[in-house]
Amino acid sequence: MNVFLDALSDAWGQMTGTLAFVAQAFGENWRTGLAALIDRPAALFYVVGIVAVLALVLSGLTAENRVGYRRARFLSANEKIFLRTLDAALGRNYRAFAQVRLAEIANPADSANVHLRRLALDAVMAKSVDFVICDVLTLDPVAAIEVDDRSHLLPKRRDRDAFVNAVFAEIGVPLLRVKAQRNYSVAELRDLFARVGVFALPQPEGASL
Repeated sequence: MNVFLDALSDAWGQMTGTLAFVAQAFGENWRTGLAALIDRPAALFYVVGIVAVLALVLSGLTAENRVGYRRARFLSANEKIFLRTLDAALGRNYRAFAQVRLAEIANPADSANVHLRRLALDAVMAKSVDFVICDVLTLDPVAAIEVDDRSHLLPKRRDRDAFVNAVFAEIGVPLLRVKAQRNYSVAELRDLFARVGVFALPQPEGASL
């Protein structure tokens, strides 16, 4: 064991001495440094070895501090059913978008208080609405829909819903809430739109004006 440690110490001393000699030569000028490197080519192998070891260590640290990704589920099964029914109810004049960040619809008002404006922005950045209905030509939002399941009965969820309701009231975009269920009706959705007067759907052919 002592023989191994002595050999390791000698190798370490030889490596550090060689690298120090070459580094000092390069400190004088490039020509002297290159001459020293040619005189002691082992220095190049030492440098390559050190760089390789550092690369392995850094890659290991990066791998330990990073979690990979896997494909997420886009929309729940119930949301997909609702979206298909919603598309049928809207017809060709409107387009529905799913899972839209609230920040895409509502921006904080101008304020001299930068901190309060930052808080307002963070509040809408962290939330999304289930569906946003836009005019098919202008793509301007005309309404939003939240499909409320049992989770909306939780106190924390109620606070979130109250905040979202207040934001939509401030920006003047109607927010409709639909109770989550297994199946949805095109006729019932159209009746909901008509009752709240959000927007006028085209009359079916043959209908009286």
